[in-house]
Amino acid sequence: MKAIGLPLLSLCLFAGACSAAQDPSAPTPVPDASRCGRISVFDVAPRSEELYRARLMNIDGRLPGPAGAKSFRVTPGRHVLEVAELIDPEQFNDVQRRQRDMRVDRYKELVVDVQPDTTYLLGARLVTARRSYITDGSYWEPVIYHQNSEPCQ
Repeated sequence: MKAIGLPLLSLCLFAGACSAAQDPSAPTPVPDASRCGRISVFDVAPRSEELYRARLMNIDGRLPGPAGAKSFRVTPGRHVLEVAELIDPEQFNDVQRRQRDMRVDRYKELVVDVQPDTTYLLGARLVTARRSYITDGSYWEPVIYHQNSEPCQ
């Protein structure tokens, strides 16, 4: 059997057996910029679970994308979402609807740890037990109510 004379680095690249600890001159791996996840506000929230539509106001302090978009591409990792509720008005009486319109702090933050190739469905949960607490905003909370594994392109 004839031995093949390849340099050690070539063997590392070919076999994938070397690590940066073995070769300090090896470059640090760069995250794949093509990997992504998605935050979706497409309204399929089950009303039977007190889940309603939500509006994504910003992601990490920046506007999420074109107006009217239902899905927003994000890099994998932790993201802070600023969310507004779009709970159906008929869930409230007349006084509660007026209080809802007059609230100063309409948005809430939700931290999401986004995994690659995953779509997260964003909604607003009506906290039934706190439905009368309109002015302090505790009647709702932003939630990721479902996630799907699917390629992100």
